[in-house]
Amino acid sequence: MLKINQSYLSNELKNEERLLSKELYKRLCKIANLNFDCYIKEKLNDNWGRAKGGLNSTKKEELLIKEESEELAELIGIILGDGNIWVRKPYYYLTIVGDSKKDRNYLLNYVKPLFRKLFNKELHVRTHKSNNELFIYTGSKNVIFTLRHFGLTSGDKKKNNIKIPSWIFKSNKYIKACIRGLIDTDGCVCPITGRNYPYIWFSCGIENLRKSFDLAMKKLGIKTSNWNIDTKCFCTHECFMTVNIVSNKRHTWPIFKEMIKKYMQTISFKNKRHLTKMMPL
Repeated sequence: MLKINQSYLSNELKNEERLLSKELYKRLCKIANLNFDCYIKEKLNDNWGRAKGGLNSTKKEELLIKEESEELAELIGIILGDGNIWVRKPYYYLTIVGDSKKDRNYLLNYVKPLFRKLFNKELHVRTHKSNNELFIYTGSKNVIFTLRHFGLTSGDKKKNNIKIPSWIFKSNKYIKACIRGLIDTDGCVCPITGRNYPYIWFSCGIENLRKSFDLAMKKLGIKTSNWNIDTKCFCTHECFMTVNIVSNKRHTWPIFKEMIKKYMQTISFKNKRHLTKMMPL
């Protein structure tokens, strides 16, 4: 209804870390069917930010990263998995979310330092206790400008039919890093009853991301099954990656057992949540 990012509403505005725009204020009053003018302490003119170097600054965007790298490819995979870029001028947000308990170590002790190394900036941290979600985020316009430059898009990932950026396919090192970031955030490891190896599975409802994922795995020489869109998935052969489907809009893929070692040797995990579930092969 407000046409704004959920994190912006529940974090910055709720905790009074940002000023409220006139347009958003009017929308809130309309939804509440109430007038709160008597509570307004101060109004700033449209050009206040230029003097302060603030939101309405005409300063040209700055590219914070000049070159492609494995670290950048991994961050792109992380954002493709559990990240979101939201832009509604003059607001620019990158948010990465995970389980507040299971992914806490990975997000705070791996993703945050990775981001800091790349951008020389810190990600803020918020916890949504009722949903057991941990958010790390930034409101930097230049970060968003840089990520867009390297192939990411803002807005709804499914509507935009996102994919792995083409530059990542220049190098197998980039591909491995990107896939690791994607599976670390949006994948899962699950033991198989009666077997001495686990499932590693990945679900995706975005066509272009599935296609670019398939291409990436093919280039790495890791065999995968066809995507399964059945309501349930029962494997009749030894497989590496699979999932029980809960919606016919979700897709999944498996990898044969002999590919487990190859996956671990070439890609592996940085998220200990998954790594600890892997059995000796």
